[in-house]
Amino acid sequence: MSRYPVLYAGQRLTAPLLSSMIADTIVKNSNEDRAATTTLAADTDLTVTLEANAVYKVSIFIRYAALSVAGFQTDWTVPSGASGNRWALGAGSTQVSSDNVGGRWGVHTFATACEYGDRNHATNLMGALEEAIVTTTNAGTLALRWAQATSNATATRVGAGSCLIVQRLS
Repeated sequence: MSRYPVLYAGQRLTAPLLSSMIADTIVKNSNEDRAATTTLAADTDLTVTLEANAVYKVSIFIRYAALSVAGFQTDWTVPSGASGNRWALGAGSTQVSSDNVGGRWGVHTFATACEYGDRNHATNLMGALEEAIVTTTNAGTLALRWAQATSNATATRVGAGSCLIVQRLS
């Protein structure tokens, strides 16, 4: 099993070495709203730079709100040449506006748009979790991209408290 970082007997412990062992957590501090668009675009906060020739475990906890007529969809942008698939867990996109709903548990490519169910409310939040093991060949940006599933003048929201957690594995 590979482990990152590799530690050797007698190695000097430094702040950068110890920091490299800790997962990076990026927390969204304020709500982000998007209206009248189905074009997936990177979230302004839930983005991170990945190094080349590395393996990462990535978890994105998404707090979102949408009207049923607008919906909510996501995909990921990853560095060129990255491999892996993402697992999407959340409310099914054909559910009724309620917290007791059917769900989705799909495994998808990074670029496959996943549509989630909603509470038919512009500010009452739902939750979704997306996770992946990402193997890079090139350095670059990983970002959650999102938009409305159907264009609507009432904004769809990714809420404060959403977070992206990245742990380098090798």
